Amino acid sequence: MLTRKAPAAISPHTRSFLHILVRLWPLVLLLATCLVLFLNLPYAPRTWFDEGSHLHVPKTLVQHGVYADISSEGFRYYGPTVGVGPTVMLPIALMFNLFDVGITQGRLVIVLYALVALASLYALGQKLHGHVAGLLVLTLLFASRTFNYEGFIEYSRQVLGETPGLAFLSLGLLAWVAALHAGKNLVTRRSWLLSVLAGLGFGLALVTKNQFVLIIPVALVAVGVLDWLYYRVGTWQLRIVPVLIACGCFGLWVLAQFQFLGPGSFLENMQQTRQAAGGAIFVFDMGATLRAGKYLLQPDLYGGLLIPALLYAAWRARRRDAQGLSEALLVIIIGLWLTWFVGASLGWPRYAFPAVALGALLIARALIDLLTWLRNGTTVQRALAVLGTGYAALFMLVPFALSTNAIVHPDDTAHRFAAYLDDHVPQDTVVETWEPELGVLTDHRYHYPPIELLDTAVRHQWLGGPPLVYDGLQDAPVYVVVGSFGGYTGIYDTVILEQKYMEEHSIGSYVLFRRR
Repeated sequence: MLTRKAPAAISPHTRSFLHILVRLWPLVLLLATCLVLFLNLPYAPRTWFDEGSHLHVPKTLVQHGVYADISSEGFRYYGPTVGVGPTVMLPIALMFNLFDVGITQGRLVIVLYALVALASLYALGQKLHGHVAGLLVLTLLFASRTFNYEGFIEYSRQVLGETPGLAFLSLGLLAWVAALHAGKNLVTRRSWLLSVLAGLGFGLALVTKNQFVLIIPVALVAVGVLDWLYYRVGTWQLRIVPVLIACGCFGLWVLAQFQFLGPGSFLENMQQTRQAAGGAIFVFDMGATLRAGKYLLQPDLYGGLLIPALLYAAWRARRRDAQGLSEALLVIIIGLWLTWFVGASLGWPRYAFPAVALGALLIARALIDLLTWLRNGTTVQRALAVLGTGYAALFMLVPFALSTNAIVHPDDTAHRFAAYLDDHVPQDTVVETWEPELGVLTDHRYHYPPIELLDTAVRHQWLGGPPLVYDGLQDAPVYVVVGSFGGYTGIYDTVILEQKYMEEHSIGSYVLFRRR
């Protein structure tokens, strides 16, 4: 359904202004996209633990021909090799092979995924609610951060799995909605093709990021059952084919891991995955629940409209037609995701990002309907419409300004510290550290703590679990680097560092220690 037309009583001057605004809006969004996705790309945000860990895999693949993480003792066939899928790792490896290893090359792949996500979400918003809604969805995405936590802009400038996963999910949703409207209870060749494409989009999302596996298959089954029992507007192939293909894609990826890594490493991977799930995915902690709920309800996240828009979309989805079923699928995906995020996860805002990004579709529709209803009402209602428009502009402009400020004031400390290591530390000397991003910025031999200690660190910092116990300094490495992550987790014994090491150089949060 398209958005409602402006009322006939609107003045010609206002109509002309709105017409110009709608014409200029895409140009402004295009310029904003170029700014927020490409400017100072290597340095903003500053590279960190997760990004460095992910980039180890394509670097190792290019330099050693092995799909694995790496440390000075050898290859590690777990951790980042399964945390983010080959849909991210292989394109980055190709970029490394063509243009050498570097943060910029890896981030450019994520930016391309971000452009796909923006285009598909605009198309989805336009197909469901009209051109203005599609533009509003993009504007909301650029304003999806809060004062304390990152949003679409930041996640699209780092080598993480969230934005690529969102891109595939959005493509799957777009194909699913198109198949629904193409079929309308009649099986056609086009509806079959779109159903298959929807399944591929959903399946590649599952392969890209493990958290998607918790939500997407359940949502597809639920919407298929709802269509069968209530809506009765979709075809059987749309109810069955996408979920089968999606699960098949993930199953093939699991079998590929088994075949590639071998039974021992595969079982070790599964054990590591279960351990990570216990520490972050399935926590069931009241403190984490309160933290997650506070994030979703705070006024600096979409002006506090995410949950009200979700409830409004659920009310709209009562319609027993293709529009209602399309909106029901969005409500189910977002609702399931936020339920898991609040009720079971550790409550990291990044875990909610795909649902928050899809929530822009719901908020755009709710805002358009609300402001249209107010504008068509009494004088008081029209005044409220003006205030509401100002409020919407405020909660979109402020987050965008925060993201833009971080981009135009980049942090290059990691690159400067890496340059110092290249100039002053022999590459054949093992450097002990828990800052994996340095392994992308230089070719030194680094030894990293075992990946299973990450779960212990998470539990200690977020759930009050036992502190880390790590004896890496007992092997007397010549050099030790403590950066933001090593300092945050406290993995290195400060007493040993003070007694047996001297500080040789520091840049920002990075400190290089040399054994006395």
